[in-house]
Amino acid sequence: MILQRLATSLRKQDWFTVAVETLIVVFGVFIGLQVNNWNAARVMRADEADLLSRMIVEAEDARMEMADYLTLHNLILHDVKRLVVRLNDKADCLAMDDEMKGLILEVGDFPPPRFSLASANEALETGRLSLIKSSEIRDGVREMADQMTFVDRQWQRYIRIKQDVEQAAYGAAGLSLTSEEGLQLRPGLVEVSGMDQYRILTPEGICGNTQMIALASNAAITQHLYTIYIGQVSARLDTYAASLATYAGDERPVSQSNAEQTP
Repeated sequence: MILQRLATSLRKQDWFTVAVETLIVVFGVFIGLQVNNWNAARVMRADEADLLSRMIVEAEDARMEMADYLTLHNLILHDVKRLVVRLNDKADCLAMDDEMKGLILEVGDFPPPRFSLASANEALETGRLSLIKSSEIRDGVREMADQMTFVDRQWQRYIRIKQDVEQAAYGAAGLSLTSEEGLQLRPGLVEVSGMDQYRILTPEGICGNTQMIALASNAAITQHLYTIYIGQVSARLDTYAASLATYAGDERPVSQSNAEQTP
């Protein structure tokens, strides 16, 4: 309708009407584009809020899981160090009590990391991370994903060492199963039920054995290094979770140094 009036005004050379009609058309197009832009911006803000909310929840879950994981590996570290001490004391080792049996059985314990940042990784892989307006938060997500990958790679590297020590320890000790009872064995526990179903046939093969002491010491060093790595990544995860929460609350980028001060 407006275009028809505009064409008629042009034929009549009614320039004032032409100008008015043109302005109306231009203004209508402008308003339409602005409405589309506003809608697109609203959808992007909603998508950012949804992604941020999911990353905050998973970061908090990962923090708690990693804290438990660190506690568990510290217990395993204590036990493998205790094993080395008892192997060195031949008389104490040859007593082969339930604690000593448990320490031998647990020497290969090395539970894998079972936590992840699934939403953050998905955002990285699909490009949805660009929804987050803060470049600092985006950089933090990338760095945290690298840290979690590092923990997993170190586990895959160190598990071979633990398995080799376990195999050598079982062979040297002459580990034998004597019954079909259930064994309640958990990493870090001193009291273990069901130990009477296991026998150490050649305690002299492991007690005071310098090669076994060296292997067990290597397992302890490996465990110690991995525990340090977990502690470092756990601290960075705390910073990461705090920065996400602060950004969501303030709706503005937060530097890593400020995030570290967040209680």
